Amino acid sequence: MKSIIPYIFFIFQIVAANSQESSAKPYYIWAKSGLSLRESPSANAEKITIIPYKSEVSIISDSGILLTVTEFPGFDYTDNWVKIKYKDFIGYSFMGYLSTIKPPELHENYPLLEYLNDSFSKIDTHILSRYEDCTTDDDHCISSGVASYKEGISYSFFNEGGFSGSLSIPNFNILQAFTLATIFCPSYKDFETKYFETPLPTIMVFRDDVGCDFSITVLGDFTIIHWTAGC
Repeated sequence: MKSIIPYIFFIFQIVAANSQESSAKPYYIWAKSGLSLRESPSANAEKITIIPYKSEVSIISDSGILLTVTEFPGFDYTDNWVKIKYKDFIGYSFMGYLSTIKPPELHENYPLLEYLNDSFSKIDTHILSRYEDCTTDDDHCISSGVASYKEGISYSFFNEGGFSGSLSIPNFNILQAFTLATIFCPSYKDFETKYFETPLPTIMVFRDDVGCDFSITVLGDFTIIHWTAGC
């Protein structure tokens, strides 16, 4: 028994270290207009500051108190208030807009594939086709392909006779996916937007004329965004 105790203690130290490392992982703000930091876990609590989009924060604890936000009529998302630290500020914010995935820049002409390559560790791009007049070997010459990343993300894209692209991300909630989808499809407020809870949680955004449409579906631990037409 004496020989087993040090081994158990050693395993406990490893688990504790991994737990501390996990809790210390940075989170990023996915609310494009910024996320309110409040003194207590309530929408009526005093506002300490507004944390800008893409800012890095750390989570201290989960309050266990829920908040529901409405992104558009018919789509309500519920998550917890969490206690967080932002710079020298400590307060409570809505967990739904916090993710360990780093958000993209908010500017035009920033290709989705470039964002993925900048933010994640690419394993490979399986090339399906190339542009005929393109002579370089970089991603800009690939008209259709599938890019995969170590973080479990995959992106398939087809630029022949129109555009379509499907992005699969693990551990990414539908509210954050909606933010990401609208960044690369910025005029969504002029579209018809619908949300379906069954058979799978799904958001559909589309319009009659030629433009950028998208859908989002939650499939187990993965959230899938699919863009079509002129994104």
